[in-house]
This record gives sequence, C-alpha cells and structure tokens, in this order.
Amino acid sequence: MGRLKERRHLLLLVALVAVLIIQSFAHRLLLGPVASDAMVAVVMTGVFFVVFERPRERLLAVATLAAALAALLAHHALPAGVQEGLRIAYHALLVLFQAFAVAVILRDIFQAKAVRADDVLGAVCGYLLAAGAWSSLYALTEAFAPGSFTLPAGLAGQLDTWQGRTALFDYFSLVTLTTMGYGDISPVRPPATAFATLEAVFGQFYIAVIVAQLVGARLSQSADRRRADG
Repeated sequence: MGRLKERRHLLLLVALVAVLIIQSFAHRLLLGPVASDAMVAVVMTGVFFVVFERPRERLLAVATLAAALAALLAHHALPAGVQEGLRIAYHALLVLFQAFAVAVILRDIFQAKAVRADDVLGAVCGYLLAAGAWSSLYALTEAFAPGSFTLPAGLAGQLDTWQGRTALFDYFSLVTLTTMGYGDISPVRPPATAFATLEAVFGQFYIAVIVAQLVGARLSQSADRRRADG
C-alpha cells in the first residue's frame, strides 16, 4: 500500500492520458459513449483521492465532483430537452473541480521540502488537468455564445454532440496550452479570444515556474544533504 501511494501520481497520469485518448474520438469508437463516460467518472474520482488530502478541501471537492458526475451520467437517461442544461452544469462544475485540483497540486509542489520523481509526475498531472479545465471553459463559452470558434467543415458537425464537443475542445485546449497553434480551430469573438490568450500565457508560466521551483527544491535538497554529510 505504501508503494502504491508513492506512485500515485504515476497511476493518475496514466489514467488521465488514457481518458484523453478515449475522449479524442468524437463518437467514442473505443468504448462507446456510456462506457467512456463511466471511465471519465472513475478517473475524476481518482483525481479526488490522489490530490485532495485535507478534510475541508475534500468536502468542497467531493460536492463539486459529485454534482458534475451526476450531470455527466444523467444525460444518458434524461430526454433531449434537458441536455443543454446538463451540459452547461457539467462543464461549469468540472471547471471548478479541475481548477481547484490544479491549485492544490501547485500549492503542494511549492510547499514540498523534498522533490521525488512522483512529485514531477504530479506537476504533469496538474498540466493535463489545467488543459481539461480550459477545455470545459471553452465548451461553456460556445454554449452561451454560439459561433465563438471557427472550424473546418469536417469538424463543425462535432459541436452538435456531447462527445464531439468534448473531443474538439480537449484538442484545442492542449494545442493552445502548449502554444503549438495549428490554426484549424480558432476563437473569433470575445470572450473566447481572451480565454485562448490567457491559456497560452498560463501554459508558458506553468512550465517556467514549476521547472524553476522543482530545480530550486532539488538544489536545496542536495545542499542540505551535503551539509549533513560534511
């Protein structure tokens, strides 16, 4: 059990990458919509157990996550008339949950006195969770302001489905966060244009600040070890 806890961020990273791959298929060809959404629910529950350790944080996180997952799973059973409301609720709650998780991960990194390999993987998990939070924010933007993004003709139809919209904005968010900027999906009106700019800035600062913090903590750890040995 102790060894499993030491590698918790590695397990979480593998699960997040698996979900990202599954969600990249607009029609969920690998598992199907229900099974893939169930896997998303399992992985987000894993995020809760791995990231949140303090009682107050767990209370807030579990309330947000439970409501988000209820909306995610309910859309398979409820009529089409409430689908848009469920989608908005799900993405709004997921933004809060994932942003909260990223904040906790960053806090733990800055408070850590020793740097382990699993801590580095935790930073990568935070990066992917941040991309997920921005993706949900874009989905909310498109829901409230349709036409905020231009898409190639072959992709435009994906905005009409729950899974298709998730696939598109997950892809756009990661491309923006890493500033690759392929240009196939583009924000064309506010607030989408502002959000995309802020995400690009956030992505650059995340890498720069986290790397600096990890290197600094590692150097301090090495210096403390040398003093102890000498």
